[in-house]
Amino acid sequence: MPLTIRTLLPALAACAVSVSQAADLTIRVDNVQSGDGQVMVALYDGAGYLKQPLRTVHAPAAKGATTLVIQDLAPGAYAIAAYHDRNANDKLDANPMGMPLEPYAFGNDAEGRMGPPAFDAASVTVPAAGLAASVTLR
Repeated sequence: MPLTIRTLLPALAACAVSVSQAADLTIRVDNVQSGDGQVMVALYDGAGYLKQPLRTVHAPAAKGATTLVIQDLAPGAYAIAAYHDRNANDKLDANPMGMPLEPYAFGNDAEGRMGPPAFDAASVTVPAAGLAASVTLR
């Protein structure tokens, strides 16, 4: 069956709808203590929380605050995890007990008890128009 404008229009319309529903999530990471290394942010959906990030972004650390943008997200709930990778080794360094040695934060500045916070506590809801959120390293 040859491709014609009639057969392509529905596909093009579907693409336009999905692109128009893509949102950007801007995350400001506050309390960056130095310009060493990089700031890393991982975004999780409910199913993969702290197991498999949906998206990751990083940027050179800027003392004070570092801003990162995750583009083209479907509207919905996402948990944020961030850390300052001071030695730029692409991992959150931890002691033998598993306690982080580098500053970290979760969405909504959520804190866990004896471990990371629950997905609901660390998640933000991204609307179709996008969202700006901030977290504070500790």
